[in-house]
Amino acid sequence: MTKIEPLRVMSFNVLQMDVEDEAHTWDRRRDLLVETIQMHLPALLGTQEIHAEQTAFILDRIPVFGCFGRGRFGDNRDKHNKIFFDRRRLSLVECGDFWFSETPEIPGSSNWEIPRPRMVTWGKLRATSGHEILVMNTHLPYGRNADEARRQSAQVLLRKMQELPKHLPLFLTGDFNAPADGEVHGLLTETLADAWITANERIGPEGTFHGFGKFKGTRRLDWILHRNAGRTLIAETVSHTANGLYPSDHYPVCATFLLDPFDPMEMG
Repeated sequence: MTKIEPLRVMSFNVLQMDVEDEAHTWDRRRDLLVETIQMHLPALLGTQEIHAEQTAFILDRIPVFGCFGRGRFGDNRDKHNKIFFDRRRLSLVECGDFWFSETPEIPGSSNWEIPRPRMVTWGKLRATSGHEILVMNTHLPYGRNADEARRQSAQVLLRKMQELPKHLPLFLTGDFNAPADGEVHGLLTETLADAWITANERIGPEGTFHGFGKFKGTRRLDWILHRNAGRTLIAETVSHTANGLYPSDHYPVCATFLLDPFDPMEMG
């Protein structure tokens, strides 16, 4: 029997480059953002709102990372839900993307009045221990009138999840644009567990959206959900700042898991 080392997973809405807050442009906050990631150096990092230039900067500063995922129009334009992984611990087996629409396999497709495409990037990775794990990363539709779009998106996500191997550990990271006590969270946690709830220890504030320090509520919009992931040791909302500068308008969230032992013979 083989046991994997604790596995750290992070979800981070890094915020797109064209922000209105001049104090928090990408050039001003990019070093702090990388510093925030390096403080925890997750084995898996699901990002939202990330552009190609931001991806290149992170890969340059954290060279142990590899990544995968297409942009929301199916190419390298615009925002991605890029997934980064520590190449010292994990190797990519396969990956893919699907969109929140009635035709999820069509790149850039959209329904339910979602104004610009929203999507999921997913991958299967193999750890040096022999474990295989699944990761999915998403950014649900935004807006006060997008409840139906988020509901339908959650259903697409659940249907696609059923197509993936059910015996493997699975992690779902994302900015869900919905509170953790709401309907979308309830739909997803019928199948998945919430790391903030299952953790033996919680660190940091519960709220994850702060708007560069303007909001101090408890609305938890960024989650790490999981199934077959063993024990959740720690869940943390990472509230790292420096001299009034924030790495993003969301706090990243991080969770450390201790996966169950497995028999390598079961891998075939």
